[in-house]
Amino acid sequence: MLPVRIFLTVVSMLSAMVLPKKEEFVVITGNKITVAAGTSLGDINCAYTSSTQKDTLLLNRYMSQNDRLKLLIPVKAFNCGNILLNKDFVKTLNATEHPYAKIEVLYLKKEGKGYKGNLNLKVAGKSIPLQNVNFSSCAGKGVSNLKSNICLNFAEIGLNTPKKLGGLFKVEDQLQIRVELQVAD
Repeated sequence: MLPVRIFLTVVSMLSAMVLPKKEEFVVITGNKITVAAGTSLGDINCAYTSSTQKDTLLLNRYMSQNDRLKLLIPVKAFNCGNILLNKDFVKTLNATEHPYAKIEVLYLKKEGKGYKGNLNLKVAGKSIPLQNVNFSSCAGKGVSNLKSNICLNFAEIGLNTPKKLGGLFKVEDQLQIRVELQVAD
């Protein structure tokens, strides 16, 4: 009986060394990016939604350049609620020189009921590394969302705060960026 136990122990140890480690992942089925700012006349919310970009995001490891989730967002596709705000948003983000904003997920790990990760945001030609970004998990019908709120200033992005009507209409320096990743259940 002892040789059988030894054999089973050796087989178990070898299988742990030879078999690949089970990797955790989430399947991204869509995304929504919202940029909000306060103004002297109220809040502005500009949003972009995509359900065409699907990807698998591996958890608990830094991803190589080829394995990263990359959200390429056409700046002109943001909807701010009306044509004038849309034009101002495009002009503020200098879309003629930088027609796309980009968000890359460099690392994501499950932490409790949520997730934490590192992102790289590229907007108006400037790359902004974001460390330890918290994503909360919100369940829906057939899908879940990973939601994160990021707070930046215009100066961090290298942009000037827009002013209209001779300074009567001012945009606050703080931007709230919400990244929502739709995850298949």
